[in-house]
Amino acid sequence: MDEEKEMLEYLGLDEVEELFRDIPSEVRDDIDIDEGKTEMETIKYVKDILSKNRSLDEFSNFLGAGIYRHYIPSAVKEIVGRSEFYTSYTPYQAEISQGMLQALFEYQSLICELTGMDAANTSMYDYPTAFAEAVLMAGRVGRGKEFLVPENIHWEKLEVLNNYLRGSDIKIKTVDYDEKTGKIDKDDLQEKLTDDNLGFYVESPNIFGVIEDDTSVFEDLKTDSKSIMIAGTSPLSLTLLEPPSEWGADIVVGDSQSLGIPPSFGGPTVGIFACKKRHLRRMPGRMIGETEDSDGNTAYCMTLQTREQHIRRERATSNICTNQSLMALASACYMFVKGGKGLEEVAKTNYEKAHKLAGKIDKIEGFSAPYFNSLYFNEFTVETPIDSEEVISKGIENNVLAGITLDDKFEKLDSSVLLSVTEMNDESDIDTLIETLEEVVQ
Repeated sequence: MDEEKEMLEYLGLDEVEELFRDIPSEVRDDIDIDEGKTEMETIKYVKDILSKNRSLDEFSNFLGAGIYRHYIPSAVKEIVGRSEFYTSYTPYQAEISQGMLQALFEYQSLICELTGMDAANTSMYDYPTAFAEAVLMAGRVGRGKEFLVPENIHWEKLEVLNNYLRGSDIKIKTVDYDEKTGKIDKDDLQEKLTDDNLGFYVESPNIFGVIEDDTSVFEDLKTDSKSIMIAGTSPLSLTLLEPPSEWGADIVVGDSQSLGIPPSFGGPTVGIFACKKRHLRRMPGRMIGETEDSDGNTAYCMTLQTREQHIRRERATSNICTNQSLMALASACYMFVKGGKGLEEVAKTNYEKAHKLAGKIDKIEGFSAPYFNSLYFNEFTVETPIDSEEVISKGIENNVLAGITLDDKFEKLDSSVLLSVTEMNDESDIDTLIETLEEVVQ
């Protein structure tokens, strides 16, 4: 009890009950395990409660905003599930880890091919951590202390970035977005590029699903202001769109979750991190290189690993002490299994289905799709005639996950939801969603 009291005092709490205050009371009240139950009886009791849960497979799923449901070929699952990959932690001993090291080297190569950048690491934890690490890296290679981010950025990325910048002298400033197009306001961006600017972040597709066009403007702004430009993107979309290297990006971040990784419970995913060659030694994480062994055979090793556990802490580029090796392997396998044409076909299917669905929704009285008059990839924003939360609730009643609400996260938006479409959404899914939305306005 003394330890419990000490713990509560340290946490600033009065009683243990406060540790569970974030769990809804209606959920907690359903759990009543008697002290007299045996282990077998307790397990059965808990399983009965868990049986009330429903999985994604039981719904017509249109969720997106960073986590997407794509078909993963069985070959990918088979390879990733092999014991030499699945149970290994990290390839410290190169002489016995050549398979994993080569796989990670190939992953890096594929990411460079997609993004058009010179170098990529073996991944970060996820998109938000990759983005936050990129801003810190910009601080190491650029000048100035003010970094610009678009107002229409995923809320979780902004939260992670703010956490990362604690103790840093880098200050965040937001750039407006155009309320008609959903794109970053280039005039506002130019106006806010002051002498104290460190860099700016541009995302395409962005949280609204909108694709930035006229990207040459970003390169001009970067050059004129001598800023570091970080580009955020979807790797699958890059099979159809110009790579960020064409925009003049110094650093590219994203997430490979759409390439062979299931949604699970929102993770794990794998953060993409790539950059220009001149910034290579300031890049966080690890990089696998190709070399030769003493007999002249091709061999792979960890070439750069400027992590605090390998070098003096004050010289480390990041305190992320590992990466998502297994997830990076899954993405590499997915890309190899699909091939270039296969990836492009998936992207085209996603694009076409999203536009087909938007056209159908736009014909429903009261709905407007897409919300923004801009090009979009596989997800888009929809204006709804009633409260967006009611649309989501109605969808769940009809076994449809009808996107996520956006108006509660962005003040400028009217009642709206974000819908994502992938190759997994067949005609019956789309019909069910349309029927649900039609019920909403009846």
